[in-house]
Amino acid sequence: MSPGVRHRLLAILAADAASYSRWMSVDDLATLSALDIARQVFRTEAEESDGRVVDTAGDSVLLVFETAIGAVRAAAAIQHRLSQAHNDSTGLSLRFRIGIHLGDVIEKADGTVYGDGVNIAARLQAIAEPGGVIVSQSIQDTCADHLGAAFEDIGQQRVKNIAKPVRAFRLVRLRDIPVNADGKERRTDPTQDAGHGSDANRPGKFASLKRWRVWLSGLIGACIVAGALLVAQGFRSDGAKPPPASLVSIVNIDQEIMIRRATAVLAFVDKQGAKSSSTLGDDLADAVAARLLRDGQRVIGRAATMHQDSSAPDFVRIGQEQHVRFVLAGRIRRESDSIQVDAYLTEIASGAVFRLHEDEFKSEEEAMRSGYGSAVARALNARFYDIETVRARLPGHEKDPVDVLALAWRDLDRANTREELERARNQFEFAVNADSNSVAASTGLGLAHLAQFYCLCSDSPREKLDVAEKAVRRALDLAPDSPQSLVAWADILFLRQRPEDALRVWRKALEIAPDSQNAHVRMASGLINQGRLADARVHLARVTDLRPYQMRRQQLLFQGLADAAFSQGRDDEAYEILRNWTAEFPNNGKPYLMMAAIDVLRGRDAEAAANMARHRQMLPLSTVSYVVLTYPSTNPGFLTQRERLVGALRTAGLPEGDK
Repeated sequence: MSPGVRHRLLAILAADAASYSRWMSVDDLATLSALDIARQVFRTEAEESDGRVVDTAGDSVLLVFETAIGAVRAAAAIQHRLSQAHNDSTGLSLRFRIGIHLGDVIEKADGTVYGDGVNIAARLQAIAEPGGVIVSQSIQDTCADHLGAAFEDIGQQRVKNIAKPVRAFRLVRLRDIPVNADGKERRTDPTQDAGHGSDANRPGKFASLKRWRVWLSGLIGACIVAGALLVAQGFRSDGAKPPPASLVSIVNIDQEIMIRRATAVLAFVDKQGAKSSSTLGDDLADAVAARLLRDGQRVIGRAATMHQDSSAPDFVRIGQEQHVRFVLAGRIRRESDSIQVDAYLTEIASGAVFRLHEDEFKSEEEAMRSGYGSAVARALNARFYDIETVRARLPGHEKDPVDVLALAWRDLDRANTREELERARNQFEFAVNADSNSVAASTGLGLAHLAQFYCLCSDSPREKLDVAEKAVRRALDLAPDSPQSLVAWADILFLRQRPEDALRVWRKALEIAPDSQNAHVRMASGLINQGRLADARVHLARVTDLRPYQMRRQQLLFQGLADAAFSQGRDDEAYEILRNWTAEFPNNGKPYLMMAAIDVLRGRDAEAAANMARHRQMLPLSTVSYVVLTYPSTNPGFLTQRERLVGALRTAGLPEGDK
């Protein structure tokens, strides 16, 4: 053997940052900073347990320890510290997967290590969940009777480039330190598939249930009911009574939403087209189903229902066979110079039929190029929104967390006042408390905090922005490619004076969801603030084209159009837009703010005083410094216009506020 090279028995700890590449694409500077902080945690805890850092290539960390006990103690401490940082920090923090193995390695003079021992630790790391620790049997055998360690056997694992299966164990607890993704004690489920243990806590995934668990239902149900009562007590910070909510039947909010929206898409009836062997009815149905699947909905395509009579399908039978609650169908009518297409939604249980979308085309080719599937998908989501909120508001209906979430989205969409926004935020918080892994709930909570910030409804706007950032970061942790979460994260970046990063993230959201009205309107706002008005107009036009749009989108559209006009010195045009805004949404105090400023600039002192009084009555927390926070920019031209606005607001009587 070469001088300085020796065989050693060491405990090897391999770690890798979860979703690192995705976070880099979202916010590279914050991700690198978080990685540096995490590496320091690894280094500190390794030194505390007689270990050392061998390598920190990329987003991975490799440590070695003299003892297995030291490696396990360090791993538990590392995950606990990183979990606390993730939950408490307002900035980005990373979660790591950790694998540990005790085995022979080859150690070179420079301290680097090689061999199967290193490879096995790396493979175990790959099957750990974010925030979790997986160890080999050699580690479990050594540590099981020490440190108060508890392990969950996840069975034999076949790992890449290792000939024999490796028996693996999940570290659950080390004395009083819980070890998993969120820092809470893991309730183990021995029925989980051993090879897919990391799926158990992911949104939309369920561990398979065995019959032996049925006898536990009484005890578990009692615990859940007690938890539901505790959660419900904290639903409203203003002391208002929360809606009754049953957590017993809701295991996973996002999964339950998919179940409730499950839809079978039938071939569109095209009687005249059948004579010419046209496949337009099939093609349009397939386009709708493909779009819905891309949006993450549970969809049964027409192939599963081809045995049904297309002219008189048995919806009840379809529901029973395919486990769906809705059927989406359509009708094609052909005229001499046009093709008319109507899409309908039927709720199987009630028999209610809803018209979703109607369109007219000059030819089959135009119909297939039109983006018809996207238009129907938007209409369907709007219809689901209506159906769910109406049901949740029925007298006597016992609300569960999914109902509360539906009401939260409704309230956020319609909120104009501080009290309405507070109610929406409280409802999202309730849903998050019911299911902390719900992407929809976490995203909604982040958007609700941002709405409170933008609507001048916070008595501590800078702190509100910090809270919003933390909520959005949690949503992105759960779903890094969620367009809604990406849009909200771009808002955060823009408000933090990082416009180019924000625009990049908005573009990424639009690559995933080209028809996202929210992404278009928020990107337009950012482009306006950066003086790129021609680009902004393209996105504002898309918002107008993508009907139907919700109330908040419509108000953001008014805001964007008014800001664009004012930033170009077209005050009269901006004033007319603001007047239309107040006419359509009289309870929103924001448009009166710029109206008061324009009145001052036009020498209309009485009108300025009246509009400022209306604004202050509706939004009493508004100040000059707060308004400046909501108009971030690095563009000199826009900043000049912002100063023109601010100067007029001071003259109109808006208080200065904290700097």
